Amino acid sequence: MATINFESSQYVDVEFTLANTGQRLLASFIDMVVFIIYFIIIFAFLGDQLLLHQFNYADFFYLLLIKLPWILYNPICEYFMNGQTIGKYMVGIRIVTLNGERPTLKEVFTRWIFKGDFIWISPDILMYLWFAMGIMGAGVISLTKHNQRLADILAGTICIKLKGNDVYRLSDVLAIKDLSTHEVKYPQVTRFTDEDMMMIKNTIIRLRQNPNPETIKFGRELCDETARLIGIEEVQKNRLAFLETVLQDYVVLTR
Repeated sequence: MATINFESSQYVDVEFTLANTGQRLLASFIDMVVFIIYFIIIFAFLGDQLLLHQFNYADFFYLLLIKLPWILYNPICEYFMNGQTIGKYMVGIRIVTLNGERPTLKEVFTRWIFKGDFIWISPDILMYLWFAMGIMGAGVISLTKHNQRLADILAGTICIKLKGNDVYRLSDVLAIKDLSTHEVKYPQVTRFTDEDMMMIKNTIIRLRQNPNPETIKFGRELCDETARLIGIEEVQKNRLAFLETVLQDYVVLTR
């Protein structure tokens, strides 16, 4: 699985998995279903008015107003939903900039232009061009280092996967502690972010499942940097236990 590292606000690298072609196509398919539902509702209310074979200027602008929600669907959703559309939200992927930040209007608008959604403004015959751009974009994803389509490359964005691969059981949920059952040892952990804690959690999982030399070295460095940031001069010998305590303290204090 392709991954990318971002430097968090605490100067710690956070690793994310890049969304693959299948996940992005599934998200696009869900968005298309949203589009179809939208037009079914429109047809139910307006009926034969949309089936005219010849349009005058008034009809063109009338049809344009109907198309506008779909034309602007992606940029509006991605800007106000933190890089997601309904499809991306359901699949668990998100658009971010190359440094891991939320996309601005500039990135969102650039992606919109080069994805070709504006083509829906034009007569229906140009819809073939929109489909062609989509197919070409999907092809580019599998050829680029960071699984980017052409619009992503030009906008300086990537698509990352948010949902983890771990399956949690009821016992895991019941084992979550709170202030009444857990004594906080490091209250300074509140300076960290959720992304920092996700990185610590993933490191703990890797140390348990695959304690190879590289993972152990990274875990040691992560432990020492975490201790430094919360003002601890010397870490206890069991670094894994230290990271687990830091993670538990953060959950108890911030949830």
